[in-house]
Amino acid sequence: MDSKNPHAGHRSRMRKRFLAAGYDALYEHELLELLLFYARPVVNTNNIDHALTDEFGSLGKTLSTDRDKLCEVDGMGSSGSLFMKLMYDFGTNYLKRSHSSETLNTVQQLKNCISEQFSDSQAKICSILCLGAQFELIRTITLPVDDITNGSISPKELAAMILKSGAFSICVGLNHGNALPLPNDSDFTVTRIFAELLSAVGITFRDCIIYGSKNSFSMRTNGAFSFR
Repeated sequence: MDSKNPHAGHRSRMRKRFLAAGYDALYEHELLELLLFYARPVVNTNNIDHALTDEFGSLGKTLSTDRDKLCEVDGMGSSGSLFMKLMYDFGTNYLKRSHSSETLNTVQQLKNCISEQFSDSQAKICSILCLGAQFELIRTITLPVDDITNGSISPKELAAMILKSGAFSICVGLNHGNALPLPNDSDFTVTRIFAELLSAVGITFRDCIIYGSKNSFSMRTNGAFSFR
């Protein structure tokens, strides 16, 4: 056994199990522990993975949890929570890019896309679906809602991101997590910001869809906002 890491033998066995039989050979908490081997290389991760599972319920929910909440779990630390955040963001962005030819020309298709992105997340985030001339999804931009409403990201910066994508139109998705998908003051603020900046640059604002409690709400369909 490695004298510098008394847990090396256990880690080696776990890696061999994964390499021999793949993802399905391990329980969720074991997969989480395997990830933690790389996030916390010299720490006993067994207690950490159980604490994460107890706190957040599943591997998917753990990975999609806000970094600040991950940091609160004993043993995670700044580097561990950053690693988990990177893993989640890399994975979700890869999936979004791999579905870049997806066509979203109906409200239901837009709802389905937003629901898929937010289904395992409790984070207060805004997802901007950038659509091409044939309503194909060409890029997804994900930002914290608070950064938009408090001005940390200015309308000019938002417009630059969208213009860079080459979008002909966009749809905004807002995540309410376990709360009902009914528009609140923050949602109206975000929608108003996008309506004004998109009008200025000549890009169509398709809809703002709110997701929450496994349901979605179209602000356009329900007449909650005057889209021009």
